[in-house]
Amino acid sequence: MTDQDEIETLPKFDQTMAWVVFDANEAVIAPLRPVLRDYNVTEQQWRAMRVINDRRIIDATGLAEAAMLHPTSVSRILRDLELRNLVVRQPDAGDRRRNVVALSPEGRELVRTLSWHVLHFMREHLRRFGADRMAHLVDELNALREVIRDV
Repeated sequence: MTDQDEIETLPKFDQTMAWVVFDANEAVIAPLRPVLRDYNVTEQQWRAMRVINDRRIIDATGLAEAAMLHPTSVSRILRDLELRNLVVRQPDAGDRRRNVVALSPEGRELVRTLSWHVLHFMREHLRRFGADRMAHLVDELNALREVIRDV
């Protein structure tokens, strides 16, 4: 079998796992984009703020990993959020050489406001797709991710 023969056996791109997952992600995120624009928040800033909200206090490295963002992007995102008074940086109590970041009161309020919209979309997804199916899908995608990471 030649390299060309192997390429010809690939499934059509729109039938690959990568494309289907990417396309599903786009379908989930698309309705939220106008809301984020209304509040002058990028998708990456929103992901960062959600992680900070969940963790309460986190360092830049942990934020990059948890929000699946490139470390240089995290530096820019945090700078922009800090300029808007949405996050505050402070020295880590356990290691003064490191800084940690937390949401400011304004940041917490923005997360609360945007979360209302996110919950609206999530409820609609659950209504249309079904709560049991959604829970199963999330479980299966988490299992798939773990299997792929083990390779």
